Amino acid sequence: MRHGFHSSTEGLLLACLVAISIAGCGGGKEPPSSGAPAAAVSGPPATPTIEQLRAATVSGVFEQPVTLVDGRYEGPPYEAGGASRPALMLWEPTVHFGDVDGAAGSEAVALLSSTTGGSGEMVYAAAFGVRDGALVNLGTAQVGDRTKVQSVWLEKGKIVMDVVEAGPNDAACCPTQVARKTFAMESGVLKQQSSEVRGVLAISMLAANEWTLVEIDGQPVPAGVEPPLVHFERDAVRGFAGCNRFNATIKESKPGEIEIGLAAGTRKACPPPAMELEDKFFGQLAKVRGYTFLAGQLALTWQDGDRFGALLFRK
Repeated sequence: MRHGFHSSTEGLLLACLVAISIAGCGGGKEPPSSGAPAAAVSGPPATPTIEQLRAATVSGVFEQPVTLVDGRYEGPPYEAGGASRPALMLWEPTVHFGDVDGAAGSEAVALLSSTTGGSGEMVYAAAFGVRDGALVNLGTAQVGDRTKVQSVWLEKGKIVMDVVEAGPNDAACCPTQVARKTFAMESGVLKQQSSEVRGVLAISMLAANEWTLVEIDGQPVPAGVEPPLVHFERDAVRGFAGCNRFNATIKESKPGEIEIGLAAGTRKACPPPAMELEDKFFGQLAKVRGYTFLAGQLALTWQDGDRFGALLFRK
């Protein structure tokens, strides 16, 4: 055994280990540098996320840009102590992703509505993209006052939507004119390209889709329960109520106003959560007197004396 002794080879290894932290084990010289900068990350920008949109800064609505918090903005009162104040809300059900500016990557398109404390509600279309790692509002365009949006989609870089808006003989509160609007980015600005009147609101407009209940009594459908579904025909509505299938007559007295007859269907028994939802659903369905669109979703509105509410559905 050797104590207190190192061979020349061992000494060299030890010296190398000590020198690594200073200049490496190669005569104290730094490794040659290529002189080239670090390679930049290539590829298209990231697609915006819902979380980013909920905290987006939006221009083109108020005099100054405003920033959403959890999808909403509420400014200070116009007058001290007053109730009227500017507000802006993101319509999450309308968010779509795709190319809207011709550049690499995908953008996000969403609708928003602004209020100022009165009866009006101005609807806007907005495009967002990620640029240099941050979310940017690429453009915002006005859709209309109290406009109801039935559906929105992206088509060849354009934003297309079917809406219900006030026609020549409509009160602002109760639009019945159906139109198709198209928006696109032009020279860095989001603009409306066309608006084509396509008819008048009718229950037959709903027949192409099956509608799934998402909200009742202002609350989401309970988790773990199969949601009711409805399908409209010219003079009937049929579907699934949470436990049983059903059908009922439907009559439209004028655009947007309907009356649904007593539902008839199967008589299967289900666990309490499903039966409770079905009972509540049937109870409100029988009171429905109208339909409209809220944030891109179908609302069957009902009233019972001084009580009123809506059954909210998505496609």
